[in-house]
Amino acid sequence: MATPAQQAANDAARKAAQKAAREAGGRSPLLRLAPFHAYADPVCALKDRRLVELHEYWRGKRQIAPIPARGDIHPRDFKPHLPRVFMIDALPDGSFAFRLAGTAIVDLFGCEPTGKSLSTALGPQAARLASAVFTAVVEYGRPMRTLGAMDWWTPPERASFEAPAYDLSHMTFEAVHLPLSPDGAAVDMILCALVAYSGEDQPQFPEISG
Repeated sequence: MATPAQQAANDAARKAAQKAAREAGGRSPLLRLAPFHAYADPVCALKDRRLVELHEYWRGKRQIAPIPARGDIHPRDFKPHLPRVFMIDALPDGSFAFRLAGTAIVDLFGCEPTGKSLSTALGPQAARLASAVFTAVVEYGRPMRTLGAMDWWTPPERASFEAPAYDLSHMTFEAVHLPLSPDGAAVDMILCALVAYSGEDQPQFPEISG
């Protein structure tokens, strides 16, 4: 049986642990993708209803395996979301390339990224940010949310269109990145969707405010 002094110490330790847990629960789990004002959210607490719907669709396709396969995903099931959807190939050497991109993605970045590496399609800064996020999705086999300012965007040196890609730093975004696997374990593709906001349409993200 614990002595009064031991009991007091145990009570103090328990209260300290409870306080630490409460404080941790109150902190944002977001990871800043420095030096940019963009963030990765491993909890995947999506706000935009369109991204929530795609995430729920992905979860519904998991069935027995923890990660659905590309063959389980049918674009006809989420036609309204297709313009903002893009798919990424996770290549054996650890790099990534665009498998396809919806019309809203092409219009946003002013280039057709299909079949191109991240650096070629997006430019160096955006490629570094995207690679970090996609690597985490592949390694952990879990969905990831990204959000924040689009200050990471640098137009590629050679734009695919006659008009060069424009500055997007005044815009904000929210995106979801969903792993796909042929065997339920090793990720070979990532299903993504991105919603960009500008002007009065920009939502508030309380978790990154201030």
